[in-house]
Amino acid sequence: MFRLPKPFQLCLFALCLTGCKPPDESVQKAIIGALLIDGNGGPPISNSVVIVAGSRIRAVGNRVTMPIPAGLEKIDGQGKFLVPGLIDLHVHVGGRAGPRYQAADYTRRLIEENLNTYLYFGVTTVRSMGTDSQAGFDVRKAERDGQLLTARLFTAGRGFTAPHGHPAQEVGDVVIQTDSPEEARRQVETLASQQVDAIKIWVDDLDGKAPKIKPAVSDAIIDEARKQNIPVTAHIHSLADTKMLVNAGAAGFLHMIQDTENIDPAFIAKLRALQIVFAPTLVRQELSWLYAEHPDLLDDPDVIRSVDADVLAAVKETARTMKATPHPRQDFDRAVRNTGRLAAGGVLIGSGSDGGSALDFPGVMTHRELELLIQAGLSPMDVIVAATRNGAIALRKPEELGTIEPGKRSDLMLLSANPLEDIRNLRKIDGLMFNGEWVDRNSLKLK
Repeated sequence: MFRLPKPFQLCLFALCLTGCKPPDESVQKAIIGALLIDGNGGPPISNSVVIVAGSRIRAVGNRVTMPIPAGLEKIDGQGKFLVPGLIDLHVHVGGRAGPRYQAADYTRRLIEENLNTYLYFGVTTVRSMGTDSQAGFDVRKAERDGQLLTARLFTAGRGFTAPHGHPAQEVGDVVIQTDSPEEARRQVETLASQQVDAIKIWVDDLDGKAPKIKPAVSDAIIDEARKQNIPVTAHIHSLADTKMLVNAGAAGFLHMIQDTENIDPAFIAKLRALQIVFAPTLVRQELSWLYAEHPDLLDDPDVIRSVDADVLAAVKETARTMKATPHPRQDFDRAVRNTGRLAAGGVLIGSGSDGGSALDFPGVMTHRELELLIQAGLSPMDVIVAATRNGAIALRKPEELGTIEPGKRSDLMLLSANPLEDIRNLRKIDGLMFNGEWVDRNSLKLK
């Protein structure tokens, strides 16, 4: 296990006491000798050197050809693997991830604990999609002002659905329910005044069991969001809805097309050309039977460490009655195959877990989603790119996040095993850097 030097631990502690101000740009560190997997998808760099100055990456290269200035703090990366911090494009902060959503759980304290949990698992940036109120904006401000050392938060505020549409049956008035294009435009203006990072629309009738937002309303949302320069991301299920939303100008999608595998090559080419990012969120579907078939997952030490004991007990009780009925399993299998089909066609795939929703534990389910992307046919390198570079593209922050390159934020994981051999090795975190500072994972308050 990588250990921070004792003096540096004391400095980090002092930094947090003084408000977690941005690190001094004059303080430089060099991580030397690791196999570098930079997030771009190219060949790894062996015996690498990554120099960090303050919160930014200053230089990247090979040790043989790149001089290391004197006076830097040197970190021995030999025998280790350096990758970017992970990005989860689909979470719901402020939830306990028990058997059902509880609106009363949404507090600043729980949001911070959720974000700490993501950081513990190496997820340095998350996008919370559609269930946030003022507490979420307050936490985002505190993190961006340097007052809070936790995972970086992007938020869509409150998302849109039809009156009594999904997910209102779970979250009630947490989401905006409207069938009026004029009201939808007014609500987009309100979200713009809150400086949301994205806008979320649910477009899913749950196989005819719930109302679905009208095309005129979703068109109005996307049109008004375009005027405000806010990207719109939609929860989808059907190919027809996905095509309609692409034509209207949606920037990304959550979940995967599940009603057909007959996706024409011309549409795949259009998705590729528009650089639309899909976060398939396969794990959300799998959770309908995952714990019943793999109860050992609930005994994972990191799950026990990060999930409240009463929530874990309730999930274990729920798992006893879970089983996969044919229709949900067929939809899941179709979603897995379509994920592979889009990826093979060059469509950008991102990582999204739905973490914080029912049964969906923050952080650990991000890693489960990466395993499912492997199942969909992506290579380990493809999955790393999905969870890093493509996430930054979806967030419209490719110049800031997602890859290990000069000028970008120094969000880094130093691993003890090679993720290109087994994607599960992304959990073998030996050292974690966020914004240029080493994070003591064991001191993070997770619950």
